[in-house]
Amino acid sequence: MLPTTPFQPRQTTPPQAARPRPPATRWRGLCLGPLSLIGLIGLIGLSGLCAQALAAPPAPIQLTPTQVRNLGIEVAGTVASAGAWQAYPAEIVVPPTQQRVVAAPVAGLVEALSASPGDTVRAGQVLVSLRSAEPQALQRDVLQSGSQLDLAQRQLARDEALYAEGLIPQSRLDATRAQLTQARAQASERQSALKLASGQTRPDAQGRISLAAPVAGQVLAQLVAVGERVDAMAPLYRIASLQTLWLDIQVPAREAARVQPGDRVELSLPGDPKAQGLARVLTLGATVEGRSQTLTVRARIDTSTPGTPVWRPGQIVQARIQRTEAGSPAQGSKAGGAVTLPPGALLPVPGAGHQVFVQGPAGRFSLQPVTLLSQQADQATVTGLPAGAQVVVRGTAALKALVSTTGQP
Repeated sequence: MLPTTPFQPRQTTPPQAARPRPPATRWRGLCLGPLSLIGLIGLIGLSGLCAQALAAPPAPIQLTPTQVRNLGIEVAGTVASAGAWQAYPAEIVVPPTQQRVVAAPVAGLVEALSASPGDTVRAGQVLVSLRSAEPQALQRDVLQSGSQLDLAQRQLARDEALYAEGLIPQSRLDATRAQLTQARAQASERQSALKLASGQTRPDAQGRISLAAPVAGQVLAQLVAVGERVDAMAPLYRIASLQTLWLDIQVPAREAARVQPGDRVELSLPGDPKAQGLARVLTLGATVEGRSQTLTVRARIDTSTPGTPVWRPGQIVQARIQRTEAGSPAQGSKAGGAVTLPPGALLPVPGAGHQVFVQGPAGRFSLQPVTLLSQQADQATVTGLPAGAQVVVRGTAALKALVSTTGQP
């Protein structure tokens, strides 16, 4: 018989979650969350301080005269500007009110021309001799209408006398008066047509008429040749008075907002340093040219100044628009005025415009942001600097290298 063992209940291990935690573990769990949050906040604050340090302009650097000489640094002073902008292409044109066209009043044959392009003509000077058969036909019609008018006038005189004696009725007298009115209208119409066809002179027996210049000026274009047959109202000459000339300037649409009527314009002829003149802005175009995205700015050329070059219509010139802004030139010493400086002083900053190195007292050089208005081959116009500021024009690369490495030489 097998021995018997007393019954003992099976002991099971309590789950992990139900186990009591040591005191140290409990304190570590309670403090872990707050400490991590504080650390994260501190890290964010440190990152912000670093970003501010990076965004702040670099501190000025100090150089001795020997270091300035060894680095090849040269400085130049800024000059107060009237706000000159980029040179724009422009064309010299004649105002429409000063142009006239000599046209053929009737179809005919050009027998003679007495002027060539560039000639100066006076008002009433004969320019074209034109032969046509139409003026003779019109003159015949004028004589016929004149005879009919004389007959209508005599008929009315007789009918008035007969009506006064009571020999004809009122209706006949009214019909005679109507015939006279029609005859007068026809005669006036044919005389006007003959005058229009004949110009300022009556045709001779061969049907030859002379066409004269309507105004004094210069011949801009000769549009026909001797021996050519022309139709009625065909243009023969184009004449203009060149006492007043306009300048059509093509300005980019994005820059046209800076231009205002009355702005000063300097124009020059490329390749000829002596050909320079002045103009004033009159109007701005109402539409933008689709392909070039430019706006036509119209200016009036000043031809009253002694020594002004002889400008000719059709010339292509360069125009530089200047605008008197606050701070220049009378207030050029203020930092907000426009100043000019050599283009070599500009340092482009991606996404932030331009900067220049400015020389301060005791050989200190600091970076100064500026706003570029225009840039040409020999100068740049900026705002953000006072007139007379000493800017670095050579050796900017060496200074930039020093600033980007240590900030000090």
